[in-house]
Amino acid sequence: MKKNTYLQVMNYGNGIAEENRDKLFEPFFTTESTGTGLGLYIARELAECNMARLEYIDIKEGACFQISFSDPRRNSLQAD
Repeated sequence: MKKNTYLQVMNYGNGIAEENRDKLFEPFFTTESTGTGLGLYIARELAECNMARLEYIDIKEGACFQISFSDPRRNSLQAD
């Protein structure tokens, strides 16, 4: 059984409104008057450039973001 390494960042605040969840990673999407809406977009792009995946995970209270890292042996296996 192959296990992936991941990092979860959670908070137990108000969470993310359901109507906003599909837009979280879109550039310039923000619900704040002072935000640029680029933070999660850039974070996801950086993750993908490094063969990782950033996603939002729905939890009962608060919010959870997870970065799933690729297997570090992946490149050496593909070269064979």
